[in-house]
Amino acid sequence: MNKLATVITRLSMMQIDENALLHDVVKQLRGREAFLDVATDIVPEAIYHGDVFEAILGDLSEMEGSPLYPSEKTISQLEELSKVVSADYIMVINRK
Repeated sequence: MNKLATVITRLSMMQIDENALLHDVVKQLRGREAFLDVATDIVPEAIYHGDVFEAILGDLSEMEGSPLYPSEKTISQLEELSKVVSADYIMVINRK
């Protein structure tokens, strides 16, 4: 077996258009970036760990009942995203 093959890891990435996300979901993503893709001309595109939506839901569960707790619509989109994302990383594409 090739020695190089034993140290190579394949990673998967999904892309999500920022316009498809609710504004409050985008706000919850702020500060959770794993990387920024600065190769774009205008605005860097953020790359997150694949479990970012699950992590947000976990953090928000501690705030339930608080006036800062997001709307049911926001929670619903986060739950849906946590179920459909099956990649190691997620890139949020900014098409503004």
